[in-house]
Amino acid sequence: MTELWIRLAVVVVLLGAATLGWLLLQHRRRPRRVEHGSGLEVIAARVPVPAGAGQVVVQFSGPHCSACGPTARAWRSVTSAPDAFVEVDVTEHLELATAFGVLSTPTSLVFDNVGRLRARVGGAASPTRAREALSLVAAQ
Repeated sequence: MTELWIRLAVVVVLLGAATLGWLLLQHRRRPRRVEHGSGLEVIAARVPVPAGAGQVVVQFSGPHCSACGPTARAWRSVTSAPDAFVEVDVTEHLELATAFGVLSTPTSLVFDNVGRLRARVGGAASPTRAREALSLVAAQ
């Protein structure tokens, strides 16, 4: 009987640890405000970026990224202007990925209307997370 209680306690502890890990991962993936020395002009020097589009979302993607397509569709569905979304291939523009500290794809950067980096979303962004990131920038 004591052995059963020990096994049950181990299962409860493992479930608690797994839940805590999942919650920390979800918290880390939330859009967050950022300040960065480089602005949109660094990207615009290498990739066509719309002028005067207001907020601009730049998504760093890779050719073998399975989450990049759905994330791009989510951003396109919530951006105010159709040309306010730019996709950058990290294999072609590795220097940009390095400059902005992109370690995984998809990573999305949201720039305000004057070209300053204001929000960052790591990982796949749902339409809800995308709207949340855009509202972070609009609130500043």
